[in-house]
Amino acid sequence: AELIDPAVKGTLNVFASCAKFSSIKRVVVTSSMAAVAYNRLTRAPDVVVDETWFSDADACREAK
Repeated sequence: AELIDPAVKGTLNVFASCAKFSSIKRVVVTSSMAAVAYNRLTRAPDVVVDETWFSDADACREAK
């Protein structure tokens, strides 16, 4: 919660600000590498990391 709450609030503030301007068509949200780094998937230079790579909660607990 210590890290998540401020991140969520910050993102919501960005969306609220963007909603005030009709000229804004898209918002790109980026994240920390930590959001996708802790899983059991093999990383290689030719691998594309996407939404299927989100960290595995069990792997995080085991590595703790």
